[in-house]
Amino acid sequence: PMSQSEVSTDNTRDRKRLIVCCDGTWQDGVLTQDRLLYTNTLRLARTITNEDTRSDPPIQQIVFYQSGIGSEGNLYDEYVDATTGGSLADKVEEAYGFIALNYFPGDEIFLFGFSRGAYTARMVAMFIGAIGLLDRRDMDNFARIFIAYQRLAKSDNETGSRRLLRDELYAFTKPDAHGLQRANTPFSIKCVGVFETVGSLGLPDELTLNLKKAKEIFGFPDKVLGGHIKRAYHALALNETRRDFDCAKYERAPEGLSKGQILKQVGCHSDIGGGYRDHDLADIVLIWMAANIQDMLSLDMEYLRSVPSPVAPWGAQKPHNPRTGLSSLFFATQRKLPLSIDNVTNETIHLSVLEQAELPSVLADAIAAGNTPVENLLPLEEEFKVKWIVEREPQDILSSAGRETFYTRLLHHRLTSRYEYINVYDILRS
Repeated sequence: PMSQSEVSTDNTRDRKRLIVCCDGTWQDGVLTQDRLLYTNTLRLARTITNEDTRSDPPIQQIVFYQSGIGSEGNLYDEYVDATTGGSLADKVEEAYGFIALNYFPGDEIFLFGFSRGAYTARMVAMFIGAIGLLDRRDMDNFARIFIAYQRLAKSDNETGSRRLLRDELYAFTKPDAHGLQRANTPFSIKCVGVFETVGSLGLPDELTLNLKKAKEIFGFPDKVLGGHIKRAYHALALNETRRDFDCAKYERAPEGLSKGQILKQVGCHSDIGGGYRDHDLADIVLIWMAANIQDMLSLDMEYLRSVPSPVAPWGAQKPHNPRTGLSSLFFATQRKLPLSIDNVTNETIHLSVLEQAELPSVLADAIAAGNTPVENLLPLEEEFKVKWIVEREPQDILSSAGRETFYTRLLHHRLTSRYEYINVYDILRS
């Protein structure tokens, strides 16, 4: 139930909640007809009700669902678009703009995302902390602000470029800047919840030969969890081995800790974001997220209970192999596992991981020795676990199989002919 501190009794103005849900690459829940293939981003967006009647007066909850990078247009456009940074920047501006244009002081902001959609959500959160919420007129400057911040993070301290970039940004970062005054609260963002953050373009080098400038620019200026974010939840994929999909973990800072900030980062499986027909493991992660945010957001529990369609006992489904089809083109790496307590990242292991038939031996040993903390289930998670019943046989069909075939053909075309990749922001070519 919602704590008393979370319930509004202010009748002077009906505040609202602005909730942005950013999907992963090639994911568009609006166009997906097979509900087995829905991502956790779409499922979470549909789980959030349009108002929270637990508060007096009820609080309106406005959800903006954003399709993933590369999901627009035809199939060819999907793969071309997914190899550029321009669409990534467009998504950040679109999500930020939705909040900026609809925000009224006192409103609550929530950001959720999967994969590169998680990158979008976290970048939007970072910009709200850095420049607040721009008004309609200042939104004209967002593209240049975005690029200036990325370049500032990567510029050489020994040159004058950092000073020039800071001067360019000063009008929007000075303490009395209008955007910062609009979002002048101890926690301007109520919650950021992400499923596996990809912190780069996340593509094989063979497909990004013409994108050197974009690869130099796009990324996180830093991984510190801003002190303006009240809560952050991050599901991490223990099984991910693609180097270009390495995860950008949050890191806590003294400012947030001094204000009672909450950060949870839990290790799960490679199936974190959904999109597979057999989605047991993704369902467990979705329920984990719902259990952690249900005191802040009103959720449709009837819809949430309709999501699982188990093919195996709770936690026992074998994770899908992330290195099949097009993904076999990516360089391999072993992701750093949480083998000890880390107060900076505050990583734990989800209890469902212990149900897996195979675990990396070093992780199993660390858990057995008590060096790696295992997170206890919350009441909502316990409820789903108790009622978890196998309903059907595994279909074991990867939702991206057709696209992987096309992606391989496109790679062949890329290596045997000259192709110009067009970036949406001309500024990247400067």
